[in-house]
Amino acid sequence: MTNEVDAGPGPDRARGRDREATRKRILDSARELFTAEGYAQVSSRRIAAAAGVNVALINRYFGAKRGLLAEVIAEEAVFPKIFEGDRAGLPRRLAEHVVYRSLGEGTPLQRALEHSASDPDLRQVHKERVKSAILEPLAAFIGGPDAGTRASLVVSLLLGVGTLKRVESGGALLDHDPADLVDRLTAVIAACLEGGPAR
Repeated sequence: MTNEVDAGPGPDRARGRDREATRKRILDSARELFTAEGYAQVSSRRIAAAAGVNVALINRYFGAKRGLLAEVIAEEAVFPKIFEGDRAGLPRRLAEHVVYRSLGEGTPLQRALEHSASDPDLRQVHKERVKSAILEPLAAFIGGPDAGTRASLVVSLLLGVGTLKRVESGGALLDHDPADLVDRLTAVIAACLEGGPAR
């Protein structure tokens, strides 16, 4: 979000700080309620009441409850340090993310949102988030021919591991040595990222 006011001291700057504080209260309230009750069970009115604001401010700052969900997930579902460093280390960084974060317990919010997984808003927000937070940045980071295809292979692997975890509660993967899983996944991801034959 761009800073609406940056004109030095005075009432405009105070209003800008008030807007940011209000926006943060709304986000914090939404995160707490989504975590405690899931997405579908929480209305915009309840979020506004918990934040001590008029419900119209949710629409003003976030467009609607779905926009608020997108912002909460964007803060929660980050890919720290994956795109920092050289390309040679990328497969290992991705493998470590899968093993230590995706196969981990997840945050309380992630666990709560799993119960709302069939909600159309949540599905759309996840779809947009996968595209903007991992698929497109990964394709841009690796570059070269068929970067989109290679990035899609890796992302499908990452999503598949998460799906398997939900289906069988981790099963054999959770029982296996994490360091060995990282080594194996590093090799698979590296193969997915390799450029194909020249056409």
